This record gives sequence, C-alpha cells and structure tokens, in this order.
Amino acid sequence: MDELIDLHLHTIYSDGHWLTRPLFDALVERRIAIAAVMDHDQFLHLPEALALGVECGVTVLPGTEVTSQWRGTSPHILCYAPPATGFTSDALRMVTDRIRATMLANTTIIYQALVARGYSFPRQSDILAEQGGEPVRAGDVGRLLRESGHATTPAEAMALVYEAGYEQATAPLAEVVEAAHASGAVCILAHPGRAAGEIHRYEPDEIERMLADIPLDGIEVNYPTHTPDQVAAYAALAQRHNLLVSAGSDSHGPRQRLPIAYPAANAASLLTRLGLAAG
Repeated sequence: MDELIDLHLHTIYSDGHWLTRPLFDALVERRIAIAAVMDHDQFLHLPEALALGVECGVTVLPGTEVTSQWRGTSPHILCYAPPATGFTSDALRMVTDRIRATMLANTTIIYQALVARGYSFPRQSDILAEQGGEPVRAGDVGRLLRESGHATTPAEAMALVYEAGYEQATAPLAEVVEAAHASGAVCILAHPGRAAGEIHRYEPDEIERMLADIPLDGIEVNYPTHTPDQVAAYAALAQRHNLLVSAGSDSHGPRQRLPIAYPAANAASLLTRLGLAAG
C-alpha cells in the first residue's frame, strides 16, 4: 500500500478544535488519502466527515472513539466500520448515547455547582458559540473558567472542575466491544503507550491480560508520542496475537497537532480487514 493515511482525528463534534472543512483541507494538503474522524462517544460527526471525504477525494473510515472501563482503568477504544457498509446496527450507537447522556448530566452538575459558588461566565455564548453556547463536557467548563479569568492554566481549571463534582462517563469494555462487533466494526486499543490525566499507559503484559478478558481486534501501534521501543514492543505483541494495527496522529486541531501522513503499510492489516485493497 503506497497511500498516506491518518486514522485518528478529532473535531469540534467532541473535544477537538478542528472545524471539519479546515481539517479536510489539511488532509488534502498533506496528500492523505485515507482518514478517520474518531470523535469521542458519538456518531454526530459522521455525515459531514463522509460527505467531505467524497468531495475532497479522501476515503473516510466511519468511526468513533469510545471511553470504556476495565479493571479500574479507562481504555479508549477506536471502533472502525468498513466504508462499504458503515455501522450495520445501532448497538454501538446506543452505548455511546448513554455515555454522552451521563457526560452531559455530570457537566450540568459541575456548571451549576460553580455558578452556585459565585463563578460567572459573561462571555459564555461567544466562548462556546460552536455548540450553541452551552457546555456539554467537562472540558467546556474548564474552557469557560480559563477564558473568563477564573483560572490561568488548563490544570488549574480542571482542578476546579474536579472539585465541582467531575466524574468520567464510561461503558464497560466488554459491552463496548460486543456492541461494536454487533455493529460490524472492529475494536482497536488507542494510544496504549500514552499516559496523562485519565489516560492509562498499557504495557504489553497488561494488554495480554486484557486480551485474555476481551476479544479486542487490535492496537494503535503508530502514535506520535510512542517511542521507537514502544512501537517495536506493540508491533511484536500484535504479531504474537495476530492483531490488527493502526496508525494515527490524534490531531485535535492546529493549536495542538496537525495530521500526520503515515504510510498505509503501517496499518495494512486493519485496512485490509475493512475492505480496502492494497494499492
């Protein structure tokens, strides 16, 4: 496969700051031929992403990144459907709808608690204009705190969010994988070598235990913060267990990280499983 790919991207539909059109402009500029917008725990981004893919000549893998729970950790699961069929049932959508409802309810608790403590957000409608002026996730409240002058750093803002009652919204890993498989999708463990905040680093031996519990289909081997040693270790694990491998930038927008043009060979097994022939 000689195409260029990026199979892990985010937009304003979840926690990214990419508008979808500028994201696809960036993909075209980098000659990325196959991409996946993996906005968290929802499917709302798919119609626009798929339409822009057709318009821009980019093959878009239908997908979503689902926040799960396993043995006290919160693995992120990249769920990809074949472009030819998309998701074939609502099983996974029902799981993500529940996660989003839980997240929204918790966000409301956080927001109301902060307002009750005297915090005000006079520019809220402008700060959150892209989503109708209302916070829908904890990060939105953190952004309000920063841009309203109540916090100077993201860490300081999120400390206030946690104090106001933040709880992560997840679904059990076994349920996520079962629902994804019932929807015709494959399940890839995202960024196993990353560790920050709620993101847990999964060493190969821990992934071995996860695989003994749950029939995951693969792992995201190629990721911008993975070291060469991590890439080699995860690639070896994938080979031992005949797992699919993926590659993605996890770009959330130009202020964070731009898309990365990975050779399609870095995710050949996944692309083949999803019906994309070698080119």
